[in-house]
Amino acid sequence: MQRKTILIATLVVVIALTAGCAQLGPAATPVPPTKTPKPTFTPTPDWTPTPIVFPTATPLPESPTPEATATPEVPPSPTPNPVARLTASQSVNVRSGPGTSYPVIGQLTSGQAFDIAAQNSAGDWYQFNFNGRAAWVIANLVSVSGDMGTVQVATNIAPPPTARPRPTARPQPTAAPQPTAAPVKRYEFNVALVQRCDRQPAGNWFEGTVYKGGKPFNGALVVFSYAPDGPKVTTPQISGPHAGYTNWNAGYYSHIINASEPKAATWYVWIVDSTGTRISEMASWQSTGPGDGCNQAVVDFDSR
Repeated sequence: MQRKTILIATLVVVIALTAGCAQLGPAATPVPPTKTPKPTFTPTPDWTPTPIVFPTATPLPESPTPEATATPEVPPSPTPNPVARLTASQSVNVRSGPGTSYPVIGQLTSGQAFDIAAQNSAGDWYQFNFNGRAAWVIANLVSVSGDMGTVQVATNIAPPPTARPRPTARPQPTAAPQPTAAPVKRYEFNVALVQRCDRQPAGNWFEGTVYKGGKPFNGALVVFSYAPDGPKVTTPQISGPHAGYTNWNAGYYSHIINASEPKAATWYVWIVDSTGTRISEMASWQSTGPGDGCNQAVVDFDSR
């Protein structure tokens, strides 16, 4: 582009100089018109054209390519620790303050759970929201989950209520001394057992064995009655072999109260000494009367 501009400028200068030289010559004498000869080229003396110097364009500084700005890494948000919660392990009283001197305002049942709002300075009572009010429960009757490190010590604890003075108990009248119970008499034969009652359609029969220390005992006097310690209905029967009954086994006794026509009745049997005083526990049984029911009782005695 610059070179083309220089050539055009040089051509303009040459044309201007040629025109100037033609005007400087003497005035020509008019002559008859003739055919105008073709102009000949007059060489121009050598000269060096002054080059036109154009200022060099200063290149604009290249705009720096903006460096990519690194996106700062956002650290992940820390996972919040779970809120501390209490869960009742059993039925437990809810109180208005951290102590048993505060009044009971409700009760938790096993499994109920609440967020822990605060604790006392000893850490043995927890405060929580119970039906819209601050309440307390003792720590050893609940289980705790979550982060207890964020639980603060409560600062709004009201002082415990002043205990009301208890009225002085009225003096009670002295109870009259109770009579001393008579000592239970221990009989020589302290065991009397109805072992069984057998079928006996003929009448009312007794039989059994008298023992002493677990061994058959001969010579015991066995009596019978319709009432406890009542009048004896027969003479005493002797246990073991004796006159008229030498073939009896040791300690064995037997007596037939009614040989025929059994009667339904309540019977009592015991042992007496030679003076007729009872020296044994008493046994009792119920006969059923005529038929094949219970009419022959087996009663044993022992001394242990």
